[in-house]
Amino acid sequence: MDGEEGAPGELDDGHQPPNELPLHSEVLRTRRDVNAVVHAHPEAVVAADLAGLGVRPIVGAFDIPGFRLAADGVPVYRRGVLVRNRQLAQEMVAAMADRPVVVLRAHGLTSAAESVERAVLQAISVDTISRLSLQIASAGGTLADLPDDDAAELPDLGNAFNETIAWRHELARLQTHRSSRHTSKKRSS
Repeated sequence: MDGEEGAPGELDDGHQPPNELPLHSEVLRTRRDVNAVVHAHPEAVVAADLAGLGVRPIVGAFDIPGFRLAADGVPVYRRGVLVRNRQLAQEMVAAMADRPVVVLRAHGLTSAAESVERAVLQAISVDTISRLSLQIASAGGTLADLPDDDAAELPDLGNAFNETIAWRHELARLQTHRSSRHTSKKRSS
C-alpha cells in the first residue's frame, strides 16, 4: 500500500495498481483516524472549484452533515495533477490537513473517514453542494451561507443516525437506478 510495485505474484492476472494508488495509501499511512479513502471526479465539484465557488455552508436541513462539513471548511489542493507518486500525495495530504475532504483543483476530490459509508457520503455531500452552487450561480443568484441563527437550530442527530439513514437512501437510489436501466434495456431489445 505504499504506492510501490507489488510483490511477485500479486498482480499476475494482468491487473495493474491504479495510477493514483499513492493518493489513497498516503492518506491511510498518515491519518490514524482513517480507514477508508474515496477519490472521485465529480464534474460539478471540478466546475464549481474552477468557477471560484468554494464548498460553502449554503444548505441547512436539506443535508445537515453536508452543512457541517462545509461550515468547518473544505480545503483545496491547488495542483491539477494525477496524484501518482508519494511526493504529490504528501502535498495533497498537507493541503487536506485534518479535514475529511479536500477538493483537487481541476481534478476531483478525496474523502477520508473511519468507514467506507461515511467517506462516500461526504463525497456525495460535497458534490451536491457543488451542483447547487453552480445552479444558483447560473440562475444569476448569489450564494449565501446559512444564517447563524438557522445553523444553531440544526439538531445533532448523531453521526450513526445520519450516516445509517443516508447510506440506506443512497443504496435504495442505486437499486432504483439499476432497476430502471435494466427495465429500459429489456424494452429496447
